[in-house]
Amino acid sequence: MQKPDRVDDHLTLTKCNLRPSRPQHSKDTASSYLTPSSASILTATPGLMLFSADHTTLPTLDSNYSAQEVACLPVVRWAGGKRLLVPRLVHYLPASFKRYFEPMVGSGALFFYLQPRRSVLGDLNPELVNFYQVLKARPRQLHRAIARFNPSKTAYYAARDSSPVSSLSRAARFFFLVRLSWNGLYRVNKHGWFNVPFGGRRPHTLVLLPHLLAASSALQTANIHHGDLTDTTRDARRGDLVYFDPPYPRGALEGNGFDRYASRIFRLEDHRRLADHATQLAARGIHVLITEAARKEILNLYPRTFRVAIVRGQSRIASDPADRRKSYEAILTSYRPASKR
Repeated sequence: MQKPDRVDDHLTLTKCNLRPSRPQHSKDTASSYLTPSSASILTATPGLMLFSADHTTLPTLDSNYSAQEVACLPVVRWAGGKRLLVPRLVHYLPASFKRYFEPMVGSGALFFYLQPRRSVLGDLNPELVNFYQVLKARPRQLHRAIARFNPSKTAYYAARDSSPVSSLSRAARFFFLVRLSWNGLYRVNKHGWFNVPFGGRRPHTLVLLPHLLAASSALQTANIHHGDLTDTTRDARRGDLVYFDPPYPRGALEGNGFDRYASRIFRLEDHRRLADHATQLAARGIHVLITEAARKEILNLYPRTFRVAIVRGQSRIASDPADRRKSYEAILTSYRPASKR
């Protein structure tokens, strides 16, 4: 098993300049590697590099955000979002890239952190895509529409049972539901109906206008598409960066599905299709970055040419916060990251 490369303390990140967490080098030692029982799930994964940096304990952002910092924060509360992982994830970027593609955008944490000049964003969730399209074009109107909601349990279930038609009303409803849903989860049934229960949150302010304006500004140079991962990356060329952040598997390994963010379940065969597509992109000289579940069944889908590093986090989805277990996430790259050179 390879010892992981050390991360450059002074790596220059992006124009966001969010004072990202300094890597905890004292933890990157042999004594803090995964225990044999933890590492056993990764047995036979080629080229695997393991380290146990716990990104849930790394300092991220100050509680009082500056306008510049707000511009780099995701605006959507999203289960599985990578805001806490971003300070470490940026150390796995290529030295440079042309355009940025994110076919499974979710909260877009890495996108908003990087603020790329040219980007293509996509998702299979039509409500999420509609939200970003409306946010890009009409942030002030969207803010007014969201502000009309009362953050209460009654209003939540009324909104959940509603079926607005206009793109603006749909976007406001989507944001409101995800903001107050259990653990920020977005889940629909096979008919596409949102069915997550109220999470008990009653925030005094649903969202600040400056945050929406900043996010809208970041989206101005982005093309936003509703579609499959292959559709969103169809125009990717040599030197571009494609970042995949698929739903992590639970029931997928048994073939019964797990995260239904859209009416179509993302199953194990979809992970296999993603791995095949990522391999094809990499063969064309496209930089491919992937965050995945640290499971042998998933990581073995990727060829030896992909580099793999494991970070330790914590599951953020549980009915009781005390039940949130430590989890392991994999960062895969088709290239040698800039900080490792």
